[in-house]
Amino acid sequence: MRRPRRLLLALVLALGLGPAASRPANANGAPAVRVGDRPVDLHGDLAAQAAALAERLLDTPVQVDVLGRPVERSWRELGARVDVERLEGWLQQAADPSSPMREAAGARLPLRLPVEVDPAGVMPWLRELKREIDRPAKDATLDPETGAVVPEQEGRVVDAWGTLEALDAALRAGEDQLAVVIERRPARRTRAELEGVDVSTVLGTFQTPYNGSGDAADRTHNLRVAARKVDGLVLMPGEVFDFNEVVGERSLANGFKPAPVIAGGELVDGVGGGACQIAGTLHAAAFFGGLEIVERNPHSRPSSYIKLGLDAAVAWPNLNFRFRNDRSFPVMVRLVVEGGWVRGEIRGAARTDQVSFVRRIDEAIPYEERENEDPRLPAGVRVLAQRGVPGFRVTVWRIRRDPETNQARSTRDEVSYPPTTQIWRVGTGAPAPSGYEPPEGDTHGEYRADEYLESTQGPGIEGTETVRRAGRTGSPGWTVRAGMPPVEEPDAE
Repeated sequence: MRRPRRLLLALVLALGLGPAASRPANANGAPAVRVGDRPVDLHGDLAAQAAALAERLLDTPVQVDVLGRPVERSWRELGARVDVERLEGWLQQAADPSSPMREAAGARLPLRLPVEVDPAGVMPWLRELKREIDRPAKDATLDPETGAVVPEQEGRVVDAWGTLEALDAALRAGEDQLAVVIERRPARRTRAELEGVDVSTVLGTFQTPYNGSGDAADRTHNLRVAARKVDGLVLMPGEVFDFNEVVGERSLANGFKPAPVIAGGELVDGVGGGACQIAGTLHAAAFFGGLEIVERNPHSRPSSYIKLGLDAAVAWPNLNFRFRNDRSFPVMVRLVVEGGWVRGEIRGAARTDQVSFVRRIDEAIPYEERENEDPRLPAGVRVLAQRGVPGFRVTVWRIRRDPETNQARSTRDEVSYPPTTQIWRVGTGAPAPSGYEPPEGDTHGEYRADEYLESTQGPGIEGTETVRRAGRTGSPGWTVRAGMPPVEEPDAE
């Protein structure tokens, strides 16, 4: 019984037999079978021929265009896979006079290799290409030292999935040339936009100290990494500086190293420690520059490098610092890390207002103390793991005054810092051996902050004018007098 004509037509289309299928068969009834451009002996070892055809394809060289540079790879290296069992099955059907394939075939039977690209096989090479080629777009900036325009740089990314599709299409079409798919990403700020920009005037500036010793080398490294991402950036009128967007994720891949960070009010190891000092320094510079602060968050404990009310906590990706250029002219952000100081500046065309930072401590919240048993220490030995820091509730004003008209306008903010628990490690191990010296604990001194502080920058003022009254919270020994657990001789803010 003959098979339905519809089944035979479907088989013809699936195998790509084309018009040759309508021709009469050879005298012996066996069609001339070719896989691609290679003939197949239906009376020979079909399994060996299928394997040889697959190896021949996989060893075929392919020219891959990588950004205009020709790179030669074999199909095997590009992740090509041949279904050898399926190919052998087709050849067996072609050799079987009773098979539907033979009924559909004519004098010639052209077959295609059953091939595909395996993503797992080519991904290592694509990842290598991405490491070599991928780069973010860089906006045009101003050279912080000379003011010259630094041209923009186009970003580019290897489109891995687009390249996989191109590989698969070339493999199925029998082509030996293709191009890696590159996604182009234009810069947002071009050189033309910055030509003639005037940033000769300092609108606001601030500097914070850092420890440049070997013990803090990784933190210093992070300061410099973050600073390089910021220095020279230009904001056009109305644009917002977004710290997390500009600096990016604080990760090893982004150039940062592990260094202490504040988490839950305690210092712990984390990648990117030091980023908050960059954010705080910029916040203070933008504050004295009179720019609009869009988003700023205080730390969970006072910072030793900056005064209460001027710090800015950041954490990727949710805790951010942002400010807006609300001037009618472009401004440039400067950030320099050298000589034990982090110096931030906001520069632009003109400065008209005197800006004052006024801070008043309204309440000091005592810290608590706890002991944690530590079997690594000898019995009875106590080591200060974390110095206690009082909490504070403060009021901050920013006063902007026009020195020509003496008219002033101000904004007010209330900021809270929770207290930091004082923690002791108490040994529960074996008795201390003779001559034992306990390890050094937290060496921070007593945290002090002036009860009233006023700092002003602007026209007619050289540097920063400061008025301070130590009051109750700025005098040595104030935490002990307030009933908080003592440690050692106090230190200054």
